[in-house]
Amino acid sequence: MKYLFGLNTLLCTGYIGLFVFVFTHLPIETDLFDPIAKAFEDFEMSDVVFSQPPVDENLSSDEVDYLRDPSQIARDTDVVLVNIQFKNRAEIAQMLDIINKYEPKVVGIDAFFRKEKGPAQDFPLAMALSQTKNLVLVNELVTTDETKDVFDSLQFSNPMFNETANNGFANVLSSAKGQGFRTVKEFYPFQYLGNTDSLYPNFSTKIVELAKPEAFEFLKARGHFTETINWTGNYRKFTAFDAHQILGEIGDLSVMKDKIVLMGYIGQQLGDRDLVDIFYTPQNPRVAGRAYPDTYGVVVHANIISMIMDKKYIHQTPEWMTMLLLVVITYLNVALFLFIADKRKMYFDLITKTIQLVEIALFMGVIVMLMLKFQIKIHLTFVLVAVALSGDLTELYAGSLRPITEKYLLKFGIIKVKSENNSDD
Repeated sequence: MKYLFGLNTLLCTGYIGLFVFVFTHLPIETDLFDPIAKAFEDFEMSDVVFSQPPVDENLSSDEVDYLRDPSQIARDTDVVLVNIQFKNRAEIAQMLDIINKYEPKVVGIDAFFRKEKGPAQDFPLAMALSQTKNLVLVNELVTTDETKDVFDSLQFSNPMFNETANNGFANVLSSAKGQGFRTVKEFYPFQYLGNTDSLYPNFSTKIVELAKPEAFEFLKARGHFTETINWTGNYRKFTAFDAHQILGEIGDLSVMKDKIVLMGYIGQQLGDRDLVDIFYTPQNPRVAGRAYPDTYGVVVHANIISMIMDKKYIHQTPEWMTMLLLVVITYLNVALFLFIADKRKMYFDLITKTIQLVEIALFMGVIVMLMLKFQIKIHLTFVLVAVALSGDLTELYAGSLRPITEKYLLKFGIIKVKSENNSDD
């Protein structure tokens, strides 16, 4: 019991906590660790829950076991995807005219029409957009400081196309801040412009507001600055049409009636992979060290809309719970490891390393299971770092720092006798 409630246990726990804080916040950059850092830059253990086999059957899945069987994930029936490819504005106008015949509930277009391209292109598109019911076009929040989540202004498509449209910002919340390919895990449901009280909706949020107001109000009531995306899947988890299918009215286009139709780029042919408007997401077949982005922007929006419509949110544990768990686990480890250092010193490394490996495996399993079964995201990075370092740091404390600490505690009268390493059971 003396180890469980000992002063040295408390001091060593504080020492480890300080070390973990410094270790995880030092801006150290070195070429030695750069390849490893790049491979795991965006990795979180919970990402493995959403990883899916490659969309292209000709690509190897690297024999990975996927936690969620894609065949067991229900297809979304609220959203219909339409690939606009690289069609010109007149052709997009033709597609809109055909889509409007089937009376969708909302039409969202994930594309900008900024510059004029002449009457032959612009007039048909402007007419088609003006005749589209519940049209949502993207706008863009612009910032002069990329390091802050503060936006100064909004950019829209050309006014001739935006007269009858609703708008929502299409800015992507990603880890890389625009440097290379970006990993998308969260989104802003709403954003303020500058220091004003004007609240602007996300493109996906605005679409849901028009399609299912009660789901929009539920999202708004949550009041979260960001929401973690609960991924449904790639474009195959939605009803999807290629541009030629719409223009030739091939297939059962009646499925668009009273549905959300999302138009955007999904490859030169539906699902073809290239580097236009495509992102890394946790759905990537390889969750670390990835070689190719996996999800087009409009499909990201489809996943967000699906989550909001079905109210299938991911719940994140509060920060105080993570800190409490960090303190409790570190304290218990220190108490046990100090006992081992005093009573089983010869076997210290064997015993403590085994315990640490078991603990790390258990915590990683807890992270995955909470996400997989309960859609709860728990952040245990600090806990895992503390567990990984606690053995060696406790040994250092017991062998070198404890005698020094006790010397000064005795000197200032905080303790009367050396308490742990010189006493008998």
